[in-house]
Amino acid sequence: MIRRSVFIAVAMASAAVAQQKSAAATSKPVAKSPAPQIYELAVSDPAFKDRLVRGFYQGTPKWLWTRPRFAVLLDIPPPRRAATTLTLDFTVPDELMQTVPDVTITARVNGISAGSKKFTKPGRDYSDFQVPPAALKKSPALVEFEMDRTAKEPESGHEIGVIVVNILFSHPDATVLERRAATQLARNGYLQMLRERQSKLPIEKQNELMKLFHEIPVWSHMWFENVPIEKNPLDLWMMQQIIYETRPDFIVETGTFRGGSALYWAYTLNGMGLANSRVITIDIQDLTANAASSPLWKKYVTFYKGSSTAPDIVAEIAKKTKGHSVLVTLDSDHRAEHVLNELHAYSPMVTPGSYLIVEDTHMDGVPTDPSFGPGPMNATLRFLKEDAGKDFEQDLSREAFIMTFNPGGWLKRK
Repeated sequence: MIRRSVFIAVAMASAAVAQQKSAAATSKPVAKSPAPQIYELAVSDPAFKDRLVRGFYQGTPKWLWTRPRFAVLLDIPPPRRAATTLTLDFTVPDELMQTVPDVTITARVNGISAGSKKFTKPGRDYSDFQVPPAALKKSPALVEFEMDRTAKEPESGHEIGVIVVNILFSHPDATVLERRAATQLARNGYLQMLRERQSKLPIEKQNELMKLFHEIPVWSHMWFENVPIEKNPLDLWMMQQIIYETRPDFIVETGTFRGGSALYWAYTLNGMGLANSRVITIDIQDLTANAASSPLWKKYVTFYKGSSTAPDIVAEIAKKTKGHSVLVTLDSDHRAEHVLNELHAYSPMVTPGSYLIVEDTHMDGVPTDPSFGPGPMNATLRFLKEDAGKDFEQDLSREAFIMTFNPGGWLKRK
């Protein structure tokens, strides 16, 4: 009886092993990565709901109102030589300034003060707080903000605070310019680029066209195989031309959103007969369920959930693409520091003759969003002046349609 039980157990184990080997041989490998590290938080994004500790309430898809005291959880970024900075991207509302003459906001990280800032007028602001090393010993860190003055909401009587867009940790470069100067640098760079285009269309008309085209807005009504794709259709056309010319083994995309563009890249590869080429796309949230049901997605696309600058994800993609021809397009967080970090992370993967495309440089270049900046244009100009960018040049021939969302962002590796 015992021997038979042992025999049955061994047989069942052997069958299980055989079944596992068979499944491994027939199933497509799925990219695995650890839970994403959240160093930056778009507070209105539902993906980060669990990171909002207290003090947030109604808003829009881009921002949330706060109480006088609000807090979030952020992971501590890997240490670097530069000090860690806590940035609050927010607006001091008119409703508050009409009630109080000034307001001071104090930041704390894990209970340790990171400094205070005083505000005397309403408007958008990007406030940086220097985080003491002692506050960085526990991750995720409890990041708290407190205001010394408040106002009452007329209808409900609730205390109101400020309007918050983003909260993030970063390691700013010591050479980072003051925000307004950095944004102006981007806009000056854009105008210089218009002169270098040597278009028959006057610079003023080019600038006007760019702004008008952005305001239509065509891209908010674009779908590919019933999946939203927030791209300029003229840029999509130029991208398929680049893919045809360079015939990449890998297209690496940061910023997946619903997956429409990754699906479009897959469609383009398939149409060109590049059956062995693949698309790698990264995003901090997974909204790709609809796109992932497409046979093209299943064949061509690998999705990574996490930050595009997370060291483990960057290392894994670098290993996977090593020795292959690579095209990279950057379309995730558009703040200058994040874009510059992406440029440093992904530029070494781009092969000679291929492209590193910085998307949405029109935001702080044209500018189509006057309240935003510095952004992708600023990051691109800084990158090209660094040693890391010496192997790249702006290919203005890719701006033949004038109305591109990526002016100055079509970077070709020499």
